[in-house]
Amino acid sequence: MLLSEWIMTIFTGLIGIGGMWAAIFDVPAVFQSNKIGFLDRRLGHSATRLVVGIAGFLIVLLAISFVLIPPR
Repeated sequence: MLLSEWIMTIFTGLIGIGGMWAAIFDVPAVFQSNKIGFLDRRLGHSATRLVVGIAGFLIVLLAISFVLIPPR
């Protein structure tokens, strides 16, 4: 893998971990942002935490797939 692919993989993984971290530790700044706040008002707080956590997990899986199947 090229250096640029490793950088993309690491940043993608960090974004996914950040999403899961925000959902687990209920970070208020994340849930008060415009787009996630919209979901929070429509779905409720617990459902929004679940959506953010699952999205973070899927992004981490995407980063793992970059390692297993390099983009070419």
